[in-house]
Amino acid sequence: MTLSQPVLALLCIFLARAPVPSDLEALTRQLGDAQKWERRKAVEGLAKLGGHEAMTLLIGALRDPAGEVADTAEWYVGQVSSQSLIDLLHGKQGLRSKDDRVRLRAAGALARVEGTVDGEALIRLLSEKEPEWKCAALHAIEWQASADHLDGDREDKIRPALEKALKRGREGQTRAAALRALVALDPGGTEQDVLAALGDDAHQVRVAALGLGVSQERLVAGLGDKSLAVRVAAINGLAAAQSAPAARALAAHLEVEENLRLQWRTVERLQALSGLAHRRDARPWRAWAGDLAEDWQPEESKGPGSASRDDKSAAFVGLPILSERVTFLIDMSGSMWKQGADGRSRKEVVDVQLRQCLENLPETTHFNLIPYTADPIPWKKGLQPATKRNTAKALEWFESRKDQGTGDFWDAFQLALEDPAVDTLIMLGDGAPSGGVRFHFGLLPGLVEREARNRGVAVDSILVTNLRMAKDCWGAVGERTGGRMVTADL
Repeated sequence: MTLSQPVLALLCIFLARAPVPSDLEALTRQLGDAQKWERRKAVEGLAKLGGHEAMTLLIGALRDPAGEVADTAEWYVGQVSSQSLIDLLHGKQGLRSKDDRVRLRAAGALARVEGTVDGEALIRLLSEKEPEWKCAALHAIEWQASADHLDGDREDKIRPALEKALKRGREGQTRAAALRALVALDPGGTEQDVLAALGDDAHQVRVAALGLGVSQERLVAGLGDKSLAVRVAAINGLAAAQSAPAARALAAHLEVEENLRLQWRTVERLQALSGLAHRRDARPWRAWAGDLAEDWQPEESKGPGSASRDDKSAAFVGLPILSERVTFLIDMSGSMWKQGADGRSRKEVVDVQLRQCLENLPETTHFNLIPYTADPIPWKKGLQPATKRNTAKALEWFESRKDQGTGDFWDAFQLALEDPAVDTLIMLGDGAPSGGVRFHFGLLPGLVEREARNRGVAVDSILVTNLRMAKDCWGAVGERTGGRMVTADL
């Protein structure tokens, strides 16, 4: 029997896409290797190989005990579009797994898949004890409802579960996530829920409400909120409105805002709207905004604002310190101990740079240091005033550190956020986590953003690498949190 040309072409395409048995067998063996980096290579190989069998193995890798492996698997599993594979995530290999970490990762992947997602399966996670699990499920519902890919009984099961989480949830972040999911599920029927949320006791819920299409008048009212995070949300909302009244409100707010980082956030938004380079002096901004016509709109060519430091402000490795409430997260993993041409390690160079920075901080600044390896190593439990005595003690402590090992950014980041006073985090390192439960460049920006927005914290980064993936990742972190990313050759 002779095959026709079209049939032969289709057969060739099928064979090209089908996993090669020998490759699949080799990757399956590699996935069971004792070394986590070998298992991670297997995950990358399976994703590249594709096909139902390979992707099924990838879903199984969500249970790997090493975050470097499981996080990479979550990234690739979130790109599947096969409904049969998505259904595996709804079942015992995903949301119904006895392993709580697998349930969390399955929810994270389901937020990004391109196919029909079972909303009823996701709401089961709302009975979890930890808010991180509940928020992951709510985030998945929000995104898939927005994409019109959410399946299940919306009226009798999903919506009541979201309303219960919003009204009776114990944690502010869970209730905020429930509000976002509820609005995504029913955009036209939740106006009263959003308005009620503006007066909620939990600042996270007020932050969520300001991002859900409220009027400019309510955004202006948010500028007077006692919560830093709420004021950040109001500033961002007014900047997004791109109107003359919003510009005037931002210019007026600059004159009364007491938090230094929020002053700079406001300046950056005004710079982006106007194309002007004024800084923290509110007078030229008020003059500019006052002259705007009521139908004014910014030119499309305007780029993002770029705050520059005041003449007397400190800098760390060239990055201006735009905050008086700052924690430094310093990666002490292997890259920090790499020697340069002058024989000094990066750690020794950072010692000098940190001394120059801390000794130039005004005493109105409060700071903390959290170097990290596999665990965070905080200097103090919370921010300390930048007195000469404190900066000298901090520098003596840091310069004596000889810690080495893998670098777990995520745990250090979470620890830093426990301090309610901090408004800025500055990460210095190669930007590539080498340990911990959160690892993958593709996942970090979204994860950091969701944590930071509940606190109004900006995340700045100083990368001692030119690796493109690292720069893309940390550039996105800065863009999403109101921070900045620079590179440095140390």
